[in-house]
Amino acid sequence: MNTSVLETDTSDAAHYWFGRWLHAPDLPNALNALPAHIDATLPRTFPLHALLTACDSVGLQMQERRGCYEALLREASDGRGAADADAMLQGMASMLRKEAMEEKLRTELGNEHPGTLRRRYPERQYEAWAPCGCVVHVAPSNVFTTAAMGLVEGLMAGNVNVVKTSTRDGRVAGLFASALVANDTSGRLADYLAVLRLSSSEQQTLRQLFTYADVVSVWGGEKAVAAVRAMVPSHTRLVVWGHKLSFGYLAADCVDDDTVLEAFARDVCRLDQQACSSPQNLLVETDEAGLRDVARRLATILARVSPTVPGRHPDMAEQAEITTVLSVARCEQPLGLTEVIEDPHGQWRIVLDTRSGLRPSPLFRTIWLKPIRREQLAGLLRPFRAWLQTCGLATGLSGAGTLSRVLFSAGVSRITRPGEMIDSYTCAPHDGVYALQQLTRRVSFDGPEALHYFGHLDALEPPQLVPPPSAPVLDKSGFQALGQTAQERDPHAGLIVRSGGSSGKVAYSSFRWADYHSQMEATADGMVAAGLDPRQDRVMNLFAAGHLYGGFVSFWTILEHLRVLQLPMGLLPDYDLIATQIIEHEVNTLVGVPPHLLALFTEQGERLRAWGGVKKIFYGGEPLSVAQERFLTDECGVSLVRSAAYGSNDAGPMGYQCLHESGTVHHLHTRLQTLEIVEMDRDVPVQGNAVGRLLFTPLMRSAPRIERYEIGDLGRWVDGPCACGRQEPRFELLGRLGDVFKAGPLMNYRHFADVLSKSFAYAGAVQLHLRSAGARTVLDIWVGTQWDTNLSQALSEELFQHYEPLQCVTENALPFELNIVPVPNDQFVRNEASGKLIHVCDHRHQA
Repeated sequence: MNTSVLETDTSDAAHYWFGRWLHAPDLPNALNALPAHIDATLPRTFPLHALLTACDSVGLQMQERRGCYEALLREASDGRGAADADAMLQGMASMLRKEAMEEKLRTELGNEHPGTLRRRYPERQYEAWAPCGCVVHVAPSNVFTTAAMGLVEGLMAGNVNVVKTSTRDGRVAGLFASALVANDTSGRLADYLAVLRLSSSEQQTLRQLFTYADVVSVWGGEKAVAAVRAMVPSHTRLVVWGHKLSFGYLAADCVDDDTVLEAFARDVCRLDQQACSSPQNLLVETDEAGLRDVARRLATILARVSPTVPGRHPDMAEQAEITTVLSVARCEQPLGLTEVIEDPHGQWRIVLDTRSGLRPSPLFRTIWLKPIRREQLAGLLRPFRAWLQTCGLATGLSGAGTLSRVLFSAGVSRITRPGEMIDSYTCAPHDGVYALQQLTRRVSFDGPEALHYFGHLDALEPPQLVPPPSAPVLDKSGFQALGQTAQERDPHAGLIVRSGGSSGKVAYSSFRWADYHSQMEATADGMVAAGLDPRQDRVMNLFAAGHLYGGFVSFWTILEHLRVLQLPMGLLPDYDLIATQIIEHEVNTLVGVPPHLLALFTEQGERLRAWGGVKKIFYGGEPLSVAQERFLTDECGVSLVRSAAYGSNDAGPMGYQCLHESGTVHHLHTRLQTLEIVEMDRDVPVQGNAVGRLLFTPLMRSAPRIERYEIGDLGRWVDGPCACGRQEPRFELLGRLGDVFKAGPLMNYRHFADVLSKSFAYAGAVQLHLRSAGARTVLDIWVGTQWDTNLSQALSEELFQHYEPLQCVTENALPFELNIVPVPNDQFVRNEASGKLIHVCDHRHQA
């Protein structure tokens, strides 16, 4: 997106107001119009994907120090210095990347689409996180990142946000807001964000603003919070992020460990104790003599460590506070109560106090050193419960459980290792809570019986279709080149499955756990749409397991998410055993691949028909023909036959069926995929519902990044609304493009042609035709009339004995037939435009 908006001369504009810069005299009229703006904005679906994309783009620009970065750095450097400003911007950048924000949504609100009303399987009710409405953020004046990231959190929760910054602050928050809008692909984010530069003395304006707020989120000390609290209406939720007190605890079994003291020394020096998590006190489990020994050792270590940690000098007011604290301590020193150990150059100072308790530090590498007895700890800390945050705990194994329980019960919200008190981990809670949950509310919906087969309600509204990326088409060979060596693979991958292999080269697909579970949850919703009832069905999982296949484990996860009864049978050739278990456990639903399901009913059909309990079949991997569906319904007594999912190990789930669609027509998983259907010979969209190549861009696939992937299937768009009420677009699959096809296992045209050429010296045309005959899949190998029919039996034996996919057909007793059919040359099917021979003709989708 164009970021030139940041370069526009807006230096005299005080406020950024929902997509435009606003001068101070225009604010009263703008505020009067705010309620109407809120009422018009909140009922609309929040453009979450656009927000994540905009944040990711801005974060990348900041990391690469381009685009909006220069304007932000200029503003952030005022009164702070370029180095400090750059470091803070880089910290923001890492939090703005799409993966980090998706992880934050998952951690704090449960999934990447928290605003979607999702069914609580196996029950009928739905729940979601809804925005509170309008959130006013009162930002502190000393850290510009707080205003910017507070705005982002309010947006992630779907709220309309107004950020109030101080008039002393720079315009970093306003410039950041304008950068988000400039990188917004939806054109709608501007409706959700405003940044005002207001003095706290403008109480009339603030009172008016707070009147419109559903939540006021305030950062600051007790006086600042009290002032805001006095102006906020009683019905408005007040979220307070106040100053906190953190400390170190040195247990008796670690008192003599200088490596622990050095770790605490680094915590004291880093950021000059400006962070809420910085230690202001070090509590030592020892007597007075031991405390003085610790003080001397700590002083020696600070003298060595402090010069290695960059810092800044306190200003006059800050230095005055340090001087006051030290003066009081020195006055008490003759009484034996205190001792001051100070660096000659004023870089650090230790205030030893023989009295137990916590004391606020004047900061800038000033640490209170105090004794503690373990049995006193709870009573000593509880009076400070409202202000406690982090404890850097140094203890052996024996004390870890007891001390952590005491510390948490007394009000500490965070325990870390010494030396890591300022550090954090991805999506850690702040002050004992998740920020996004403070800015949202949990809502539930129990709707009409018509929603029985709906997993989520977003499908009833027009989807927020994501435009395809401007990237070249990725073909199969390009996909197979993505991270196929151990060194190239995603280090954060949680699952690796085998992909393809029919061409002779085995490829692998890796998935991060978060992406995998998001895809399986969406597929679970798709199975419900197709007719699975989690409250009543008893499901046998007949997909293949082992050998790095993904089918069985995927559907295990899907069925587990639905909380439906599952019997994990797998793809076994023992059809008598399968039928016995179906009857014994009263299984009414089967999920598996068509050849195996058809073989089961071919061999055990009479027995299963007599029992009459199997009513639903959900298949995956390849389509069932009309004839095969009729075999299952008319001859085998199955009531419902639907696709379990249209997907692949490469791109993940792509489509799902509903009760009103069958055959090869699917709804698009718009939460998971962007679909393009392009012309056969050009990478441009087809016109209307013409047949074309399917290109998928997975939206929930962090690595490897797959864009415009030519999956190898042909299809067309299906016009008009679906009778099920879902508004996610539909498409129809119309066979494969190229040489790879499924007839049970994956097979490759090239292998058949090579056997004919190399083993039988056949030089004519070869074309494969796939059709159905009842439960059987029929593969006709068309050859020219010059073929010696006396060799047909030998060719068939060669293929079944030495071609692994056909061996699999035999081993699993799949209903399959292979014929060698000589035909005149003019009967071969060719491309109408080019005249080229079409290698594989799939007639199974035809009635």
